[in-house]
Amino acid sequence: MSAAKNLGEALALFARYCRIVNEAVRLKLARQPEGVVVEFNFVGISRHRVRQNTEFGIAVVLKALRDITGRDIRPTRVACAHARSADLLEFERFYGCPVEFAAPSDQLEFSNETFALPLITGDPILLETLRPFCDEAATARNTAIGSVRASVENELQRLLPRGRAHVETVAKALGVSVRTLSRRLSAEGTTFAEVVDQLRRSLALEYLKDSNFTTAQIAWLLGYEGSTSFNHAFKRSTGRSPSAARADAGDSRLR
Repeated sequence: MSAAKNLGEALALFARYCRIVNEAVRLKLARQPEGVVVEFNFVGISRHRVRQNTEFGIAVVLKALRDITGRDIRPTRVACAHARSADLLEFERFYGCPVEFAAPSDQLEFSNETFALPLITGDPILLETLRPFCDEAATARNTAIGSVRASVENELQRLLPRGRAHVETVAKALGVSVRTLSRRLSAEGTTFAEVVDQLRRSLALEYLKDSNFTTAQIAWLLGYEGSTSFNHAFKRSTGRSPSAARADAGDSRLR
């Protein structure tokens, strides 16, 4: 990556070869009229369980790009799929642009001018020497997708805040029929409805630990019509109210 001639080529190389060091991460570059979007995806793991890894990983990528260009480059946009309500100004200070949480996907966006910046570490001879070895290693790391459940959970977290967490929508995003998706989930000992309920419960418990989230905000993030629907669903699932769960979470932090 650091041997590339410019930032655009460096990102293309990173997208192609990042699986060599992390089989669970996939990058996709999409050209837009105003710039380039770098989208981060996870393979074989549930996205909601690695929110800290995501924040750290995206920050590391930007730090590396700043190092190899020798400039304090700033993206035009940063987005994270998970929700966050604290330390937002600190994120914006580091990135130098607004950071959107509870977004449809994890993204870094750069202008065309930034994408064309030359690298101070460019080395075309080294790049051509390493390329065949990297190709061989990347092919060897072309691992299986992982569990169907993890793929479904990753789609659900993206769709829940938009009220579109339907089995038809998820099946289409995964490129299978509803019947095939149901059969594959059954083979893993679960159903679509169970995955939705368990993911909502897991996310709700995580959000309730953050006192900055209101019940109405949590309800929206989980795809409920309002606070009342969320309260009833949470109590039915856990046997206690959201306020009681939040109080318990506060007590545990004080111990």
